[in-house]
Amino acid sequence: MLKLTSLIINRGVEFGQIFQVFIAIIPTFLEIALPMSTLLGVMLAFARMSGDSEVVVMRASGVSLLSFLRPIAIFGCSIGALGLFVSCVLRPWGFESLSSALFQIARSKSTSGLTEGVFNKLGEITLYADSIDYETGNLNRVVVDDKRDVIQRKVVVAKRGKIVADEVNHTISLLLADGVVHESLDGRYTRTEFNSNSMSVNPAELRDTKKELSASALSMSALRSAIQTYKMTLRSSNAEELQVFGHTLSRAEVTKKFRRAKIEFGQRTSLPCASIIMAFIGMALGIMSPRTQKTWGAGFAATLGLIVFILYYSIFSVGVALADSGSIHVGLALWTPNILASIIAFILVYKISTERWQSVSEGIQNLCISSMQLIRRVKRTP
Repeated sequence: MLKLTSLIINRGVEFGQIFQVFIAIIPTFLEIALPMSTLLGVMLAFARMSGDSEVVVMRASGVSLLSFLRPIAIFGCSIGALGLFVSCVLRPWGFESLSSALFQIARSKSTSGLTEGVFNKLGEITLYADSIDYETGNLNRVVVDDKRDVIQRKVVVAKRGKIVADEVNHTISLLLADGVVHESLDGRYTRTEFNSNSMSVNPAELRDTKKELSASALSMSALRSAIQTYKMTLRSSNAEELQVFGHTLSRAEVTKKFRRAKIEFGQRTSLPCASIIMAFIGMALGIMSPRTQKTWGAGFAATLGLIVFILYYSIFSVGVALADSGSIHVGLALWTPNILASIIAFILVYKISTERWQSVSEGIQNLCISSMQLIRRVKRTP
């Protein structure tokens, strides 16, 4: 949010363009927020019921907590279906919209995407400026590396420069003053000094149309097709240089792209399933004794839920990193957190519903006491 605000205040980007960027990145946050909100929502609901002693009254009346499994399952499946829609439809749309919005910003505000003191990549042009005035487009101490012409490469050094956008002709001009042009033509080096020079840049050149979209921006059908293409390419040849999507890549690069495409595909289905599991974990964690509820309040349940989700997402992130490096299988990396969470959910719900544990906190306390007693017995044994 600070970076987006800086674009409006310091670089003159319109609020509407920043709003488009903000809308485009929301699906990425929703993909993580839905399972977490499901866990916290169910936890807080049952924590409130526990605080009002409604759970105690139901148990005393012979009402089993298993009767809550059906509505909890329906709620979890509904959120899971929503998460699947976000992952498979909204998220790819968001990445594609983000790319388009940033391109439009670069076209309308040609200096907004530049950073002073850094070599900025603009298609086949690399531009460096010591200082940039984002309001006027003035540049100081400029270096331009123009590689658009393979035969005649230019490096321009100038004291001053200015970027001017022509909204009518949809062109961007780089006006340079007091500089030198270094050129290489037919193996010969030439040096030309100038008082003023102009370079015209088509905004379309700022966007590499030949570059393939990242896996995150592909639809499910396109992602499935890309995985199949990578797979067939790797199987069809043992060469170190492979042709894929019009690019010549090394075998290692194709393998890496293949793994990342599979990770993206698996991630779009595994995270939505987490919402269903988190609903049952939230039910078990939310049930606690009225004394604990009144002492610690709903904040205790919320904190406990956040810790559980952080642990889940940490295991998920480590699995993704290991799968990306090729250390473990992609399916194992993405579904192990869900399998572990499902086992934990089953144990907790079983213990709570059969009243073997009155609450998870009480069950953990009993396990700790039993463990301490077992350790003492072992120490006393000669």
